[in-house]
Amino acid sequence: MRTTFVPSLAALVVTATACWARDPTAVNPPFPRIGTCYGTGLGWKNWEQGKKWWSKVDLVFGGCYDLHYDWEHPRWKRVLANVEENLKQLRRINPDCLVLPYVDVVEGPDNPNLPQHWWSLKDGERWSGWPGFFRINTDLPDVLQFNLDKTREEIFTRNMFDGVFYDCWAPDDWLVPRTAQLRNGKAIVTLNCWNLPTTGFAHLNGCLAEDEINRVVEGKVDFEDFLARYLRWCRESRRPVATMLVCHPRTTREDPWANAKRTREERQALIRKARTADPQMMRFGLTTALMGDGYFSYDGGNGLSRGNWWWYPEYDAPLGYPKSPAHRREDGLWERRFDGGVVLVNGSNYDAAVRVPTNSRDVSTGRVGTQFTIPMYDGRIFLPTDAAPSPGGDTPPRLAREASRPLEAARLSDHLLVARTARGLELRFDRAGKPTHILLHGRTVMTGGWPVICNHPMHQYQPESLTEPTIDVSSQEVTFAFKGQLVEGGKRISYTQTASLTPRNQFSLRYTFTVEDALDLRMWRHYFFFPVSQFAGGEAKAEGRQIVLPETLGDDKLLPSATQVTIAGPHARIAVTSSVPLGLVDHRKWGSADFLLAGYPLSGAVPAGTKLTVEMTVQVTPTGAGGRKQVPVSD
Repeated sequence: MRTTFVPSLAALVVTATACWARDPTAVNPPFPRIGTCYGTGLGWKNWEQGKKWWSKVDLVFGGCYDLHYDWEHPRWKRVLANVEENLKQLRRINPDCLVLPYVDVVEGPDNPNLPQHWWSLKDGERWSGWPGFFRINTDLPDVLQFNLDKTREEIFTRNMFDGVFYDCWAPDDWLVPRTAQLRNGKAIVTLNCWNLPTTGFAHLNGCLAEDEINRVVEGKVDFEDFLARYLRWCRESRRPVATMLVCHPRTTREDPWANAKRTREERQALIRKARTADPQMMRFGLTTALMGDGYFSYDGGNGLSRGNWWWYPEYDAPLGYPKSPAHRREDGLWERRFDGGVVLVNGSNYDAAVRVPTNSRDVSTGRVGTQFTIPMYDGRIFLPTDAAPSPGGDTPPRLAREASRPLEAARLSDHLLVARTARGLELRFDRAGKPTHILLHGRTVMTGGWPVICNHPMHQYQPESLTEPTIDVSSQEVTFAFKGQLVEGGKRISYTQTASLTPRNQFSLRYTFTVEDALDLRMWRHYFFFPVSQFAGGEAKAEGRQIVLPETLGDDKLLPSATQVTIAGPHARIAVTSSVPLGLVDHRKWGSADFLLAGYPLSGAVPAGTKLTVEMTVQVTPTGAGGRKQVPVSD
């Protein structure tokens, strides 16, 4: 029997909280603009406990009480008075701070008050995408109407709130436009759909780019593409701009299921360690955000803790307001000038030596001068100073943009190994053997090459017990050898990996796996991603069948599985030969702007002692606009 959700009379009778009158659409805080998401504590702490942190932030996503289809819970009513008192104090000190309560549209707790037909089912059962919550069927009109009604009644009738933040929700043609019409069309509406979308500007003030900067550093997202989308959100969204970039240390494992099993003490110890673990990631995210008019947040991530109360000297840089929009320099870096200084960000794949126009202090390192080195995926804030220049030169760039020999190999750090050819193909690996970047003339042409192995529901195996990688270089081949274990939930898979590169732009990845413990697998996938931005309109062929790669998403299944597949775009032709048959699909259906070439050699129950060898060989040939003059290479 289908039940109907009937809210209580108390929930229907909502009175606007008397607070203060202001026009949030006119806020314009100086730079840097620092925000926070989810862990602000406005509902749980008093003013004296939180004033030092709250008075410094300019944008709050959530942080009051995260609403997951549990509006009737007594805690929501209890925190409102505390939130109101804290916000009264906050607005006296920082009237430009925007506060947007969190509403989860796609997941809810095990709430018996919800209609049973609202749950999303797999094989007749509810399923979970986050510890402690179950998915809601958002295709139902009454689900969307419920969210609109509750947001109107519980958030927009309270003047202390500036708007709403819809988590795990993309720009749509029903909920977002109707929410934007509230408060006489001045409602501040933001959302989080993981990556910054390319639609929704007319109804949204901004979006949360959740860890997309991390995916840029990992080679999964092109920096120039990401920056273009971010700057577009700053230009074209409703006022005020409320887009925020958030990222986390690369040392943090992004696994909320593992984090849910930790004790509070264990989490706090990891949070303290993470705060200073990756200052480069913080700087890169902050300086990227400063290229536009949005906000920045840095915390422990979904695998540890969002919304940590972390503060850095760079946040206090007195930049004031920008003198002009950001621009791309001839050396490929981006620059923006402010009243108080200059900001540079290096989103390229190479370190850069730069000159600034006046004697300046690097806020991050303290160096004074006019010539500095900014590493790849890093950024700097430079403030003018009368101090004497620092002695000696800055650290020189580690890797030239062009190879000087037919074949080169280098170890850039303990966690980054590079092999490249004079014909422009470059491979980068981390210490475990995971390819982090596959570049052609400095530009990412594909990603992947590493196995994605998961237990149910989606707990991914992580590398552990790593041995030191070895490098063998000859005139005909660079070979890297890796060895370790993949571990999840106490289950182990031992592996060895050999990666090789030849002067003729051909590379091979060979994996040998031994299953040490009996497994129950959700997925075992070997894959490559090809960016839609580079390959849409190109061609792909396998087993005698040839297709044009679609500009827009249609049928997600593009080519059936085959052991030889060729994908060609305006910049590169890539031929893949694999011991595991690989099928081609349009991954835009699952949220990333890529064509996915993937094979699945194992699944379900896998007994201990199982051995598997996977080999993939890839030939990369520059074509058209992406090609450069070919470098003669001897056989």
